[in-house]
Amino acid sequence: MKKVTGIKSVDFKITALGHGVVNWNGPTSLVGDGGKTVDNHSLPKLRGYTNLSGKVKEETGYKYRKEANDIDFKENPLYISQNCIRHHLFRSQAFDVHYANKSKIEDLTSMLASITGLVRGYVVPSSQNKRTSPLLLEDFVDQLGNGNFEQFGQAGERDNSSFYSKTTFGDTKYTAYGSINIEQLQFISLDKKYDREAMSIKSGQGEGVAQAVQDYIQSLNSSLKPIATFHENYVRNGTIFEEGEVGILLNNDAIQILIEYTIELISELSIRQAKSYMYVDDVVIDYNDSNKMMRIKRDAGSISPQPDSEYATYFYAK
Repeated sequence: MKKVTGIKSVDFKITALGHGVVNWNGPTSLVGDGGKTVDNHSLPKLRGYTNLSGKVKEETGYKYRKEANDIDFKENPLYISQNCIRHHLFRSQAFDVHYANKSKIEDLTSMLASITGLVRGYVVPSSQNKRTSPLLLEDFVDQLGNGNFEQFGQAGERDNSSFYSKTTFGDTKYTAYGSINIEQLQFISLDKKYDREAMSIKSGQGEGVAQAVQDYIQSLNSSLKPIATFHENYVRNGTIFEEGEVGILLNNDAIQILIEYTIELISELSIRQAKSYMYVDDVVIDYNDSNKMMRIKRDAGSISPQPDSEYATYFYAK
């Protein structure tokens, strides 16, 4: 079996700066004055936090809540979920999947030949056509821990319902990691065989879909020469019986264009929610040709900031 060589993933470390909370977790039951449970305290997303104190009322089995200020922001840091990040990263096409008509090849071709189809991934509800995203993003985790408790009161009649509280934050600094998987990026399956059909095609339509994908990638960068090649039987390296799939394979230039465009999207990401904001300040890239996933996390001295070899090829036409 021929060993797969070349760049297997493009990993990156993200540093982002901001102020306040951009990703709330919503109202949470906590203990207020007099030991009463209150439901009007808003908490941001905190890693590993639970609102239960661990104490249990033996007679009833009731689990006591924590007080609102009983939080260690180093043990339970603020974070922005990767779902929130992905939504804002691809915000311009956030709702397009809902309007894709499975019976129109033009619709699904347009869906596939887009940053959503090639990088974000999608599932078309009406047909279950899908494209698994090659982009992995971890949560953005705050490093500063500038959290505090704030009490608020609404104007008007003063009763229990007019008071509420929040856990708020000052300046924030987030660290996150991500990776683009070359195997998932370079091959687009148009076959039901392994339950990953990106879109359904009829005889003679594959070349047109491949051309649309190629044209879209070319529009992102005119200086390189991307090629998207359609074939009836793309086989995964190492397969015993060489039983493959109908699909499209991207060449080295096409992969490079999509990676550069995705990194640019990430480096320009900013989120503004109500009175808070976050923006990406720095992205460090590793063109990883080793078998060590996310080596940028553990050994920053071994990373390759520039591609020193071709991207790994996982499929061949048979």
